[in-house]
Amino acid sequence: MTGTLSGFFFTLCVGLLASLPLQAANWSEEQWSLSSPDERQRISVRRASGDGLEYRIAFNRDNRTETLLDWSTLGLKVQRFNQQVLQLKPVISDFSRKLEFVSSTVSSGEDKYTMLTGKRLENQATWRSLDITVRDPETRLLLTLQLRAYNEGVAFRYRLPEESLFYYQVIEENTVFNVGEQADFFGQPYDFSTIFHPSYETAYLKVKSGTATPKELGVGWGFPSLIQRGDVWALLHETNLDAGFHGSHLQPVATKGIYKIAPPTQDSAAGFGSNIAASTLPWNMPWRMFIVGDQLAHIVESNLVFHLAEASKVADTRWIEPGIASWSWWSDHDSSKNPQTLKKFIDFAQTMGWRYSLVDANWNLISENIMEELVTYAKERNVGLFFWYNSGGRHNFIGEQPRNRMDDRQIRRAEFAKLQKLGVKGIKVDFFQSDKQDIIRQYLELLEDAAEFHLLANFHGSTIPRGWERTWPNLMTMEAVRGGEFYSFSGEQPYGGQAPWQNALHPFLRNVIGSMDYTPVAFAEQPVKRFTSNAHEAALAVVFESGVQHIADSADSMLSLPEGYLDYFKKLPAVWHETRLLAGHPGELAVLARRHGKTWYIAGINGEEKEKSLTLDLSVLPGIGTQGLLITDDASEAWHAKNITLDKLTDFPVAMTSWGGFVLRLDAQ
Repeated sequence: MTGTLSGFFFTLCVGLLASLPLQAANWSEEQWSLSSPDERQRISVRRASGDGLEYRIAFNRDNRTETLLDWSTLGLKVQRFNQQVLQLKPVISDFSRKLEFVSSTVSSGEDKYTMLTGKRLENQATWRSLDITVRDPETRLLLTLQLRAYNEGVAFRYRLPEESLFYYQVIEENTVFNVGEQADFFGQPYDFSTIFHPSYETAYLKVKSGTATPKELGVGWGFPSLIQRGDVWALLHETNLDAGFHGSHLQPVATKGIYKIAPPTQDSAAGFGSNIAASTLPWNMPWRMFIVGDQLAHIVESNLVFHLAEASKVADTRWIEPGIASWSWWSDHDSSKNPQTLKKFIDFAQTMGWRYSLVDANWNLISENIMEELVTYAKERNVGLFFWYNSGGRHNFIGEQPRNRMDDRQIRRAEFAKLQKLGVKGIKVDFFQSDKQDIIRQYLELLEDAAEFHLLANFHGSTIPRGWERTWPNLMTMEAVRGGEFYSFSGEQPYGGQAPWQNALHPFLRNVIGSMDYTPVAFAEQPVKRFTSNAHEAALAVVFESGVQHIADSADSMLSLPEGYLDYFKKLPAVWHETRLLAGHPGELAVLARRHGKTWYIAGINGEEKEKSLTLDLSVLPGIGTQGLLITDDASEAWHAKNITLDKLTDFPVAMTSWGGFVLRLDAQ
């Protein structure tokens, strides 16, 4: 079917047509609607003025449809260019107006997959989809708007479906998110470009939707962003970003609550590389996704970011082992140049029964053979080692070493071959400072090469997760958070006061989208004052999920803990088979239950200064035991931990001091 958009009217009932190609059209409407399998989520698309397209997202709550995002503009402009031939006149296809309708297709399906990290290992996702194909009448180039609806949320992406060896550039994207002005907006200011930024390390803010990014804090709003509109919540993010596109964020000004997509800043990555995405055809662009629900548990427990990601490219994953790691740098920034200190932390990992220890920046300055020496020492103690690398390269001027081994693929692969031969388990790569397409390609090629040489990966100074943990399960964790390291920077005095509230935000925002290397557990004194209680710090190791959980505190501090705390950290897993949110509100309170095998860990943190008391119904957790360990705040005892037997699982009382927390481990019966 062909014709102009102004000449057709179309309504699509996916519930009746799912999995069937469209054979006939009802021309009585100018709108398509795609509903989730449970009929609660709905994304609609219609012809906009000027014959473009726009979309709306609604949620069915208590048999009442509530608009979450009102009509929002879609579209982009792409320019064709030939790298070998000088074009006097650019060929531009405008997919924001005067479009011709070509076809629409509906389908449905179910996806089952296993994760090795994250909040849940076994995943099953049922979906419905709608593809709407349009044409630029001048250049005749096709564009397909692909829609997906799951019970957890909805998503859309652009696709240029034809084949061409010409390169095409997205010179303008007109995608907006019409939140309106009556919502609460939890967002992270998108960093200025500096020698260390953007790195998604600014503090999250809670503002009214439509509020511009404070000019002193950033140049836009980053992903993910959390929206509360009445009793409905939505997490806005993007996923399945591949080497054919850049990472995006939101523009700083959102007049009337309308947020527009923005490309990376051109001055990031030291000005190298383009902030304009380019690719040959066909071209799949990233999914823009919305996790939607009337309970925060729908947001926290969702794996929609992975449902939409490409399936794993690693056939044999038996070598991939998440775990807990010791880390010397937090307590001693010069430790990575001291072999005795590094060995002390390897011994510490052995004593705790942890799988890994991390050797941080500048380790290569000790001696030429220090890697061999440390790996041999660690192998004798059954501890695997991660080694730190600078990602630059031309795209940063940071002097931490080793440098210039991760940006050139030939050099990188030679380094990885050496690491594999020695028995190194993983790498930590730092200081990327950009969302440009060149840097996204570096991330993904790095993961591909690391998988070939059986190396786990941890990215710091990095972009945010965008579904890569499913595609490359050797990606254990990413930073992209204002984490525990900020306690060690005396110039960051506000951090200590910010930390409790930020901590209670992350389960609802940053940690929803992927593993987070916050580097939690800070007991020892640092230049920046800590306001959280000891129980709060202990709880972070469960509340925050990371495929490799780097415990920040020093060996001396941790080994001096009382028996109950030591028992907890020695048995602490990094793999979670199931995750549930039991209570909470962003910035105020977060209580999560995570299951490892048959053991449940229930941990909570208080993000506010006022004391809190609540009761939990633990009977909702299947197979939970009644005996275990309880760590709580206690005014008379700084380290309060005791073995416990529960008489009943309902109405379990919990009390938390200001900025406090608790951990309850209930072992399998």
